[in-house]
Amino acid sequence: MSEGIVYLTFIPWFLYFASLCKNALNDLKVNEINLKWIRKNIFKIFHFENIILFAIFFYFSAYYSDSNQIWLVDILLFSAINLYLFINRYYDKNRNQTTIGTKDVSTILIIMLIIIIPIIYYVSTSNYVVTYYILFGYSFFNYTIVFIAKSINDLIMKLIIRKNHEE
Repeated sequence: MSEGIVYLTFIPWFLYFASLCKNALNDLKVNEINLKWIRKNIFKIFHFENIILFAIFFYFSAYYSDSNQIWLVDILLFSAINLYLFINRYYDKNRNQTTIGTKDVSTILIIMLIIIIPIIYYVSTSNYVVTYYILFGYSFFNYTIVFIAKSINDLIMKLIIRKNHEE
């Protein structure tokens, strides 16, 4: 029963992370990534206001780990934080309004493969607190994850196109 509840807590995180990735993917498609762009958009890339919410979770999970109700507190905090952040994305002025096209499907598949890593970690260890830490890290470094996935996708596409031209 408790493992099922932990799996349910991944849903608000996934909704929030998917909205972050959609925004990042659209930004990375239309902008050339260089140091000047990163400096100009640092607060768009890294949402520093989220650090406060993540710190609250870290505080309770680390300093009250011996409490008999910490499991419930961790699960409720993780779910509430991600649900709040997901809903708050609709009020974000940096939110990109463009839609994702069919050309982005392969990049999305690579992102999905990257998302599976913490889920596999939880399935193999049943350590939900460390899994939550990893998922918060994914949320904070979403632009980096999308950039890596897009770079891998672009490399694969170049290799496929080159191989098709050789044949």
